[in-house]
This record gives sequence, structure tokens and C-alpha cells, in this order.
Amino acid sequence: MKPFNSLPKPSRLVMALAPACCALALAACGERRTDTSTSQVAAQVGQGEVSIHQVNLVLQRQPDLRPEQVESASRTALERLVQLELAVQKANEAKIDRDPQVVQALDFARREVLARAYIDRLAETAGKPSAQDIDRFYDERPALFKTRRIYSVQEIGIVASTDRLSALQTRLTAARTVPAMLAELNAGGLNYTLASATKPAEDWALPVLDKLASMSEGQVEFLPQPPGLRVLVLTGSTPAPRKLEEARQPIEQFLLNERKQQKVDAELKAMRGTTPVKYLGKFAQAAPGAAAAGTAAGPASAPPVATGNGKAELEAEARNKGIQGLR
Repeated sequence: MKPFNSLPKPSRLVMALAPACCALALAACGERRTDTSTSQVAAQVGQGEVSIHQVNLVLQRQPDLRPEQVESASRTALERLVQLELAVQKANEAKIDRDPQVVQALDFARREVLARAYIDRLAETAGKPSAQDIDRFYDERPALFKTRRIYSVQEIGIVASTDRLSALQTRLTAARTVPAMLAELNAGGLNYTLASATKPAEDWALPVLDKLASMSEGQVEFLPQPPGLRVLVLTGSTPAPRKLEEARQPIEQFLLNERKQQKVDAELKAMRGTTPVKYLGKFAQAAPGAAAAGTAAGPASAPPVATGNGKAELEAEARNKGIQGLR
């Protein structure tokens, strides 16, 4: 049997509807067709049907729809679901649902939907931030609000080994300007990327924003990150402060999302700490904590946390990008 990831790439239609279709598959388990005179049927497709419930489920995956867009989006979703139903009927006629790879993929999709449903429900138990929490966040993050600015930055991403970073940073500091730094990199045969961006404070990851907020025009800052060094050059900034009342709703949403993530992380960590996990075959030696676990008869230890400028910092920065909702 071929590995699952060797299956042909799905069509655009299936890709567009995949999340909703997984949920629809679960909802349809054990469901019998009902008389169309009493059910909410949006379209009869041969011997099958597409329900209004299915259309609504697809629309729920488009949370940014404006009221005037709903009718058009509903018709588009219905047409796609009709095409999907036609393909499903043909697949059933050809008994494709019995193909071992398809059976495996269906089972995997079902497990993903169940896991996501559990995580979503768990996240919903997180408490909402209070007015005091919102006020405190506003005061503690002046760069996002009181002294908010729009930053223009040139950024160089350099690939270099850790043992070369100190000397490299010294040479680039002496170079001072971007053209001089690029000449230095070219002379050293180092691979790099150069990009320019102009973005408001909330569009920068918080660790980067903290750096930018303390920089003056023309200043250079260095951020070590795998696989090398990130160089930020502030080329300009424009003041754009925000008042508390203007920022209250997006702050509340950001803090709520953060609490949901913390709730899920804590629960999954607790489950991992109390549930025995035994790695077998070629995965046994590479398993997290394998050396300390021995036979792995008891609960598996949690994966080691990266330190320094490794994975933990990258994950923290990625999570901090949630602040982009503060607009």
C-alpha cells in the first residue's frame, strides 16, 4: 500500500470544501434520508440531496461575510455542494469507498474532525478577560496603542552557523548602511534575503515590535534566529496612536484567544503526562524522553523544551502574531 501522502492532490473543489465536508461526513453518520417535503432540502441531486444545513455549515467557515454577501455566497456554496454530491454518487457507484487508501483517508479525516471538535469545545471553556484585564494590557503595551507608530523597515535574513554569528554581527555593525552590509555578505559568500515592509505596530510580532519601538531612524538591530541572523534597519516611522475605547474590542478578542490557547495547551500537556505512550520499531530510539523512559511502560515524558534561540522562541513569536487582530 502506498503511503497516505502519495495520494494524488485533490481538486480545487475538494480543497475548498474539505473542512466542511469532514464535518458533514460526521453529521451524516447514521443519518437516514428524509422526505423532502418535511426536510430542509436546498437541492435534489439524482437520488441524493443537499440540505440547507450543509450550505449553512459551509458559510460558517467564512466568518468575514458581510450581510449583503450572504445570498451570493450561499448560492456559490450550494453549487459546489451539488458538484460534490455528484462526485460522491459516482464514487459510490464505482465502490471507491472500499479502496484501502480511501478508507484510510476517510478514517483519518473523521479522527481529525473529532479531535478538532474536542479542542474547540475545550477552548470555549476559557474565561473572558475582564475590563481591568483590558485596561492593564492597554497600559502595558504603549507601543501598540498610546505611542503606536507605522514602521518602515528593511530586513535582511542571513544564513550562517552559530559560531560565526558574533564576528558577523561585529562586521555588519561596522558597515552601518544596508548597501555596505550587503557588500560584506557578498564578500563572505553568505546566503541572504532582502525585504522591505511598511506596517503598523500590530502587524509586527511582539518581540520585533519591542525592538522597533526603541529604535531611531537609521538604527540597526540584530535578532539571532535559526538558521542564522535577522537584521532590522528602521528606515522611517509615522505616529499613529490609538485610544483605549478604540482598542478595547480587539484587545478583548486577543486576550480571549490567548486564554483559549493556554487552556488547550495545558489540557493536552496534562493528558500527555498521564497517558502511557509507547513508541515502537524505528520510532523507539527517536522518541521524546526515550533514554530516560527505558521501556516506556509508564506515562511518556513531555518533549524537551528548546532553549536559547531555538524552537521555543520561534513558536512564541508565531503565537504573538495573533496581535495582528488589534486593528
